Amino acid sequence: MPSFRAEPLKQIGSQIFAAAGATDHEARIVSDSLVEANLAGHDSHGILRIPEYVGWMEQKLVTRGAHIRIVQETDSFAVVDGGWGFGQVVGREAMEVAIRKAEQAGIGTVSASQCCHLGRVGDYPMMAAARGMAAVMFVNTHGAGKLVAPWGGKSRRLSANPISIAIPRKTGTPILVDISTSAIAEGKVRSMLNRNVPVPPGSIMDANGYPTTDASKFYGPPAGALLPFGGHKGFALGLVTDILAGALSGGGCSRKDADRVGNTFLVFVVDIDRLRGEQFYADVEQLIEYVKSSALAPGSTEILVPGEPEALEKERRQQNGVPVDGETWRQITEIGRKYGVSVPQ
Repeated sequence: MPSFRAEPLKQIGSQIFAAAGATDHEARIVSDSLVEANLAGHDSHGILRIPEYVGWMEQKLVTRGAHIRIVQETDSFAVVDGGWGFGQVVGREAMEVAIRKAEQAGIGTVSASQCCHLGRVGDYPMMAAARGMAAVMFVNTHGAGKLVAPWGGKSRRLSANPISIAIPRKTGTPILVDISTSAIAEGKVRSMLNRNVPVPPGSIMDANGYPTTDASKFYGPPAGALLPFGGHKGFALGLVTDILAGALSGGGCSRKDADRVGNTFLVFVVDIDRLRGEQFYADVEQLIEYVKSSALAPGSTEILVPGEPEALEKERRQQNGVPVDGETWRQITEIGRKYGVSVPQ
């Protein structure tokens, strides 16, 4: 599998998005976000999304040049409409509102709808962590991106409904939890299909409700479904995420008649200095030190807390390059050729 340096990948993505009609600002932000996901090891939210995003642009499902519009707000809360702009642009603008309100009131909450695909959800809570704040984010897909079967069912009823939490530290990588409430992200299944490798057991089922490791059985036809992670526990978290993201924003929860995929979300940002200050960071480090003092299980070489695996992977990929499977590169080359962008072979 060939590997590529991050900067050339960012340039290729930006050129393709701009050629397809995005503004230079949008093209740069979206492309940078996708490649940063690759660097962190989350290829499911990386450059394999370029052809998909361009397809949405061609279908006029992305509003070029859109910015958020505040529909309702108080000192600590805002409801925003993304105008169906690029998710990476809308999400960052909405997070800035939440952070600003947290600076003013101690806590800032934003509920957003009509936002195209956000990409890697962890990017947004990490914006707060970079400013010394903690953030919790719940996301759904506007009711339309149904991929996950409910616990005990076999039909798609929920989206992957991710949850992300970022917590800053005085030293070391911020703690970052960034998980879908399904056993695996759909993008990871797509990547495995492209690479012709099996899906981990317990992640997907076929159309008849039987577990399978064959990625093609998920896509069909007839289509299978993702399984919730942790059985009934993941299903419960996916259900409440759908409600918190969709019902509060007005974008809607998963439902039969929803046909436009986007993202709605609810994010809470807490200004740590306003609440506890330095003692908070001391407590966090004490906890991490205590957790890492555990004796290692057989086969383990170290204990990592959430966020550290991604930081280590980023170091590796910055040094060795981003691996890209042949099918993903073929699709990017094809869309580049369509828009007159030269993509290295």
